[in-house]
Amino acid sequence: MYDIIGARRLHELSTTEQFAEALGLSREAVADVWGRARFAMERRELAARRAEPGLASAAWPEIPLPDGWLEDLLASQEEAAEQFPYDLLGVRKPPLSHIHIEQDLQPLSKNAARHTPRTKGPVPNLAVALSSHDHLFVTGGPGAGKTTLGRHLVRQIARYWLRVEGAEDPWCREAVVPLRVTATDLQTRRPFHQQLSDAAGRTGTLRSAVPADRFAVRPHGVRWLVIVDGLDEVASPDDRKLILNNLAREIRPHGAFRLLITSRPLPQDELTPLRDQPSLGFYTLTGFDSVQQLAFAERWFAAQGVDDPAPEARAFLEEVGHAGLGEVLRVPLLTTIAAAHRSRNPRAPLPRGRVALYEQFLADVATARESADAVDKAFRSRWERRGQGRLAQWLLDHRDRLVTHLARIRTTSASAPLLDAAVRWLATTLPADLAWPDGAGEELGQFLMQSGALVHDHGELFFLHLSFAEFLAARDEAARIPADFPDLDDWAVEIRSPSSRNRVLFTFAVWARRPGNDVTLVVRHLLAGDLDHRIMALRLITSGVRLGEALEEAVIERVVDLGHDSDHLDRYHGRGRQVLRELSQLRGNRRLAATLRRIAETDGLDASLRIGAAAAYAEVASLSEGVALLQDFGRRLPVEGSLECCRELEALAPAETEFRARLLSDVLAAPTASSWSRLTAAEELAALGRTDGLAEFACSVLAGSEENGGTLKRAGQFWFELEGPSAAPRVRAAVAGRTRTRDWAKAALAHVLFLFGLVEEALPLLAHTIENSADDESIDDVVHGWLDQEGEKAADGLVELLRGYEVWNSDGRPSIAMDLAGAGYRRQAAEVVRLSLHDPAPDTRHNLGLEAMALIRALGPESADEVLGWLDRNRATTGSYAIALRDLTETGAKAGTCCRWHGACSVIRAVHTASSPRPPVSYYGSSLRTRAPRCSPPCVTARTAARPCGRRCCHCLLSTVRRRPYVRWARSFWRTPVWSTANCKPWSQPG
Repeated sequence: MYDIIGARRLHELSTTEQFAEALGLSREAVADVWGRARFAMERRELAARRAEPGLASAAWPEIPLPDGWLEDLLASQEEAAEQFPYDLLGVRKPPLSHIHIEQDLQPLSKNAARHTPRTKGPVPNLAVALSSHDHLFVTGGPGAGKTTLGRHLVRQIARYWLRVEGAEDPWCREAVVPLRVTATDLQTRRPFHQQLSDAAGRTGTLRSAVPADRFAVRPHGVRWLVIVDGLDEVASPDDRKLILNNLAREIRPHGAFRLLITSRPLPQDELTPLRDQPSLGFYTLTGFDSVQQLAFAERWFAAQGVDDPAPEARAFLEEVGHAGLGEVLRVPLLTTIAAAHRSRNPRAPLPRGRVALYEQFLADVATARESADAVDKAFRSRWERRGQGRLAQWLLDHRDRLVTHLARIRTTSASAPLLDAAVRWLATTLPADLAWPDGAGEELGQFLMQSGALVHDHGELFFLHLSFAEFLAARDEAARIPADFPDLDDWAVEIRSPSSRNRVLFTFAVWARRPGNDVTLVVRHLLAGDLDHRIMALRLITSGVRLGEALEEAVIERVVDLGHDSDHLDRYHGRGRQVLRELSQLRGNRRLAATLRRIAETDGLDASLRIGAAAAYAEVASLSEGVALLQDFGRRLPVEGSLECCRELEALAPAETEFRARLLSDVLAAPTASSWSRLTAAEELAALGRTDGLAEFACSVLAGSEENGGTLKRAGQFWFELEGPSAAPRVRAAVAGRTRTRDWAKAALAHVLFLFGLVEEALPLLAHTIENSADDESIDDVVHGWLDQEGEKAADGLVELLRGYEVWNSDGRPSIAMDLAGAGYRRQAAEVVRLSLHDPAPDTRHNLGLEAMALIRALGPESADEVLGWLDRNRATTGSYAIALRDLTETGAKAGTCCRWHGACSVIRAVHTASSPRPPVSYYGSSLRTRAPRCSPPCVTARTAARPCGRRCCHCLLSTVRRRPYVRWARSFWRTPVWSTANCKPWSQPG
């Protein structure tokens, strides 16, 4: 009875009604109260369940045997992951696991254009990265091994679940279920778990389909590890934005998914949805070092049946260097291509340069199978029996042309189905008296696979690698360019885009090799440009294009002279390292070797330039002499120079660890060294296994006078990586013993305290950070730190904390609301937004759009009336209206909701005078800022308003533009896809 009175226990409704009857109450009134009580109690129970630590990491020793459906899925994933991705090499096709070599990872800043990434740190490989972050974004250049990385991880984890004999311990310490998908699998607007189900079904080896709802929850209580491969292969920026927004929504505490996303480097602006995710780490693959190169070569030749693979591997690597294929030594795909060529032609020399290697490889794979001619004859005979011999012969004669057409499509659109594109090409290109029969797509795919560049798998066509499509498309493009290269300026502009740089290199190189073309025209144009253009000129040399001695020397001299002209290394945030890496591929160039040695030995030059020159000299001329130069620099240069020498020595002589350990220990003990530099030394010592005294050093940083927030955070994270939560009491004492802590340091110390689970000690620092309107990144750090520790309790606490918030610098509440909504605490996010909106003196000019966005993210379509009402009352800008309308329609707001808001057409009419400039976009690794192809508010409104609002909005749109048909945005407005919709066709045709 006391439990009932205290609302701690709820009986069945029938029992409660009997109590009510005895007390003289009506059954209807009691039923209503009982229903609301049950709802509230179950809501508290669900909240408590979500906060249970049981939903956190699961341990591998505790995982059960997989259910039948999961066993089938894991076996399918494991089989697909083991397949070697190149099908027609004419060599023994090794299982991927037999030749896989684990690469190092380099941590990247979330804004890599402004911050030089650390070359080495506490994250030397994928295993440690997975322990440091819930979610990873891993970049790499063409052929860097991104796909192989994901496949190997899937295979490793699947084998452990399936209890395969000899299965290795997974790199991921948390027990997870792996699922590999491609980014193109996620281009639809279907719910995420349905997209995963569709992708799993496309593996083709499942015995039965897995219901979509299986992917919405944790199987056996563990999270899914979803590996999203090839984001850069989605050609459309809008499609990539859709995918990234969908993935960002799945990054949340207590969610069912961990994510590992792989891609070539993308423009910074596209990564905005991921940049505010504290649980996401950015990394890049470093490529093969000398030890990994040798290990790969030995495994490759062992897989080809060589009796003694070690001498064969050493001879192969030596020949690669002499052939001018220095880039092969770092890029896994090119190493594989060269090794396959050597296996097929053991007595033939390797082609000179990257372009020649691609040409030779594509020629080899087209005829690699001994039965290639027989396959073509069988194809012709089969179609002759059908009475279509002329069609078969025409296809054989034009197969290369069709493959080139598909390559051009592939480089412009990753999502376009290539087999469908091939059928369409035949429909428009075949002679009038020939026709490709309906329903023969499968046979066309098998036929095209014989080209060697394509793979036909379960009804779809794929290129072996994107770089093959880029090379074929570039070869076709180069053949169309006349000898005077009239569009050279336009091609040079494309060099600035990382996604097109590889294709431009191929195009220039192939054009230069064609008879009658003068490469001097291209090279002199490049040398007159900025650093990106001069590096492209250098890459032409390292790719095997012969420029002639005088022109080669001019390129080298122009690039080497970075320390003396306007393109000083420091202005390019480490781009000088890329220049020197390219130069290091010119092995045996005596004149370059002398120049590099002179730079290395010249006092007064930039230390980084001298160190890079010494490292390049080691590869161009003499490894032993270059290493000796670096060791001498390490002893004599200041701290930063010593650290840089250590990194170069690790790449050139990885086995010689004693000298590096002594040098790093000296840096750690140097009293004049900054805390940041000493932390770098400590992290690299830890990577060498020398951990004595490092925890005490991290403690001294936290307890000392250091006020730099980034340094304090880094010290705390390093300590956590060394000792984990067991160090919490000493962390508490270190922070409490500080004599002075300024505002900027308090946010970092709160982050560290939360990391170690010291919530009570962190909360005063969190409150100070928020109340003093620190920068957004600091506020995000402390907010996420609290949410990660206490979940919904923390979300409720943030709401209470912000009730007394006073704006004095900038209003941090909208940003906090976005954090709450993104973490899944939608009710609390809405409350925080309303606190900001109800402020008697809101910062409407800066925050109203963000407040509207946060409210829409928190409440979804139901927020329409509230959001649009706030915009009306605060006289929002036209851009805020347009963006709010777009966000509402993307959440699924119904047409009636938007049309009921009287502002739907008023927005359209209001924006007829608007014109917004396109913001500049920076790209990773580039100081260049270009203009983004972004629609103005009228175009945004046209696209979004007409979808849900029907003909009424189309009428408003047309009326608006008719009044001012010559405004700057009118032409792009008319090109918006809205006019092809059924709603707008009747209105657009008269226009």
